[in-house]
Amino acid sequence: MGRLFCFTLRNIRQPYSIIKQNIMKKSIFTLFVASFITVGAFAQACGNSGPAACSPTGGPSTGGFQDPNDIPCIERGEAVSQSIQISMFTQFNFQGQQSVDSIQIDAIGNLPCGVCWATNKTTNRFNANEDGCIILTGSTNDAAGQYKFAFTFTAWINGGAVGITVPPSLTNAAGIKYFIRVKNNGSTTCPTVDTSANATNLTASASCTLGINDAYQTISALAVNPNPMNSTAVVTFEAEETATYTMSITDITGKIVSLSTYSAVAGANTTTIQRNGLPTGMYFLSLSNDKSIATKRFTITE
Repeated sequence: MGRLFCFTLRNIRQPYSIIKQNIMKKSIFTLFVASFITVGAFAQACGNSGPAACSPTGGPSTGGFQDPNDIPCIERGEAVSQSIQISMFTQFNFQGQQSVDSIQIDAIGNLPCGVCWATNKTTNRFNANEDGCIILTGSTNDAAGQYKFAFTFTAWINGGAVGITVPPSLTNAAGIKYFIRVKNNGSTTCPTVDTSANATNLTASASCTLGINDAYQTISALAVNPNPMNSTAVVTFEAEETATYTMSITDITGKIVSLSTYSAVAGANTTTIQRNGLPTGMYFLSLSNDKSIATKRFTITE
């Protein structure tokens, strides 16, 4: 996105075949690990998104996010208040080039422990071409290094009335990435961000035992029965709170074949999915909101 940006949103114009190959690689790996439920927890937002959080001054003229090298290193043990300027992109390469109506930032994972995020929009939702900003606040004692954001978006594309949840695995497959750096207290060195696809100096955020970045899983016990299914199946799961979840079904290439929303209640939840003419094969059902995502593998047979 603009200049050297590792977060190349408007400029993501790889051929669909390349994107599909990347998603296929991710899906093939998932086949080995998805025999159980996968739950991913994300760093929590600061809770104060809105005009008072930060002031937009305009992102790159080509669209996207401010050059990460323009963001000073976070110093361990010191308070941080850093804004990242954005200009929301108009095209999104998600299973082929899509026209963006708006994008909502649902979660940012792998922030250094103790650092949270907010935006200048109460809903964290930006229209195409709209200027905005993300503010990082807090303090951290996580290790010095380069932290790669794990973004979860909801994208409204091609005039669609329903937003599509785009989890970190798919945003990463499309080349969407952004980095921040942490340096040791008193250090005068803030190395240049490594934007290469094979960046080796990535740091994983420590497990936060207290504070705003606590892992918070809102979905558990996701199940599809019967599995394999033929025409219909019952989906059950436990929710920590009453909330609206996005339910998606993808095939092994990463293509979304079904998308809906589900209003869950705190506790046990049950709903039904229909085959609706899908061919036999392996699929992945995902439930997500702005805090976590759970995925269950299932199979359709005759």
